[in-house]
Amino acid sequence: MIHKTRRMLGQLRQNKGFTLVEMALVLIIIGIIIGAIVKGNDLVRSAEQKRIYTKFLGDWRLAYLNFYDRTGKILGDTYTTNAPVGPGQDGQADTSAGASAGPPTDAGRADLSDGDAAAPPVYLGLSQVGLNTPTTNVPGLPYRYRYVDSQGTAHLMDVAFAWDGVTNYNYMMINNIPAELAMAIDTMIDGEADGTTGDFINGVGGAGNEWNANPVADETDVRWRMQF
Repeated sequence: MIHKTRRMLGQLRQNKGFTLVEMALVLIIIGIIIGAIVKGNDLVRSAEQKRIYTKFLGDWRLAYLNFYDRTGKILGDTYTTNAPVGPGQDGQADTSAGASAGPPTDAGRADLSDGDAAAPPVYLGLSQVGLNTPTTNVPGLPYRYRYVDSQGTAHLMDVAFAWDGVTNYNYMMINNIPAELAMAIDTMIDGEADGTTGDFINGVGGAGNEWNANPVADETDVRWRMQF
């Protein structure tokens, strides 16, 4: 028994645990793994933002331009106050389903794809002139896109077209876009994320504003100028 006890004590003395160097190496490895995960998430998010720019917003811009090339009219131009000219004939987008000059409505956004149901149609949509509607990740609502921000919060963005009566140009209106995504797209379009100048600006009621200091939590409305 005495000899057995002595052997056990000897084994305990030899088992001194991790050295400081070993613990430091473990912490370094853990840090590298965490950094790689964070970097990977950033790359995935950046790829998603570029996909939204090229495959959703960019496709809507292309549809707008192709619609004009094919019809000589403005996509979303469904109302006019310039009597006796009929709806969709004054060159000013409103996306309001012929009800008024704005603001855009969901019925008007749906008409971007299908146009007016009257026969003959009062104003046209993409499908009526043989153009494809851009794809989205929200089934049945091609004008809407679901984006999950870096904090895991989902945002539903809506696309429409409207008219700036002060400086006289049509623009794509994007409602409820989180500022982190808007800043990324602003950089892609204008080369910098200031929100105040260029074709992509923060706000739809006039001059652009700087992006919010909390770009994840903030949702904003933006305009992307449509040019030929």
